[in-house]
Amino acid sequence: MNLQEMELSQLVMLWQAAGGNPQFKLLIEAELQNRIQGNANFSREYFFDICKIKNHAVTVLFIPTSKAYELYGPNLTIDILLTEEEMQEMFKNYSAKPSVNTTGTIKAKILVKNNLSKEQIENAENIGFHTSEIFETLHV
Repeated sequence: MNLQEMELSQLVMLWQAAGGNPQFKLLIEAELQNRIQGNANFSREYFFDICKIKNHAVTVLFIPTSKAYELYGPNLTIDILLTEEEMQEMFKNYSAKPSVNTTGTIKAKILVKNNLSKEQIENAENIGFHTSEIFETLHV
């Protein structure tokens, strides 16, 4: 089995199922770490479109082993937070022909707090997470 040839979704499923085999799980974790650095599946403008243009919440699922996964757990349901300057930048990028997509940090208001601590909620608002740490998103 060649982990480098697997899709990210397959790696995440393997990681979830590998609990009984710590050595295999470590190999998967190493490959997940390699994937995080080059992951550009989601852009800041993607979140701008969902949260600000369409006015929807989005659930973000993090790649296991990412900093965001360690900080917040497997997922968060959020609305993005933008300064006025960031809002203008996002609107400009979103409206460009062709549109401009950037990766980077997303700061977020947590909409479903579940078992999150006050510190985790504050970290999401002040520190956020990087778009490269995202495995999948869900929204209506």
